[in-house]
Amino acid sequence: MRAGRLLTPLEWLWTAIGVILTILGTLTQVSLPPQWPGVGGYSFSLQIGGMLLTACLAGPVAAVCAQLVYLGLGLAGLQVFAQGGGWQYLYQPAFGYLLGFLPAAWACGTMAFRQRDPHLLPTSLLPRRNPYLLPSISAPVRLQDLAAASLVALALVHLTGIIYLLATQPWNGELLKLLRLYSGYTLPGQLIAVSFAAVIALLLRRLLLL
Repeated sequence: MRAGRLLTPLEWLWTAIGVILTILGTLTQVSLPPQWPGVGGYSFSLQIGGMLLTACLAGPVAAVCAQLVYLGLGLAGLQVFAQGGGWQYLYQPAFGYLLGFLPAAWACGTMAFRQRDPHLLPTSLLPRRNPYLLPSISAPVRLQDLAAASLVALALVHLTGIIYLLATQPWNGELLKLLRLYSGYTLPGQLIAVSFAAVIALLLRRLLLL
């Protein structure tokens, strides 16, 4: 249990792991084979996958802390963002999408560890003799639960990014180009990363008994 407002040792560990996963995801570029019709040569990073994987494995607190540290490292000058780093990154059009990692990590982590209604559990999982144990029971996490949490997080990333663009960019043709770039071109790759993150998180949670 957390003492006061301090993180537990396990949450500190997951925070460090989350920072590493997000940085590695940012630096990892996936390119589809050029011979694939329609999508050949399309490339994307696994940045959002690192954030989602952390949230699905660690919960909301460690996931948000990991993203705070990640943003802090980037703004401090470490080259951990997709286009470098430094405080000047605040003026980059894409920074709003990075800010979106904070509410996204919280939402994904919360949904991924949400207790399900015990009355919806299979009969085999319900206690037969002591009905007072019902509130402490939760069903094993399902792939669709993690996928839904990740999709909600993705929507929050784009919502925050779009609001940031609308607040910081002139409302002209350039704004439409930025919207198409950051909320259009990147979306297919992010959906792929969401799928992989959900599957990997499910396998790891089965192994780690989370």
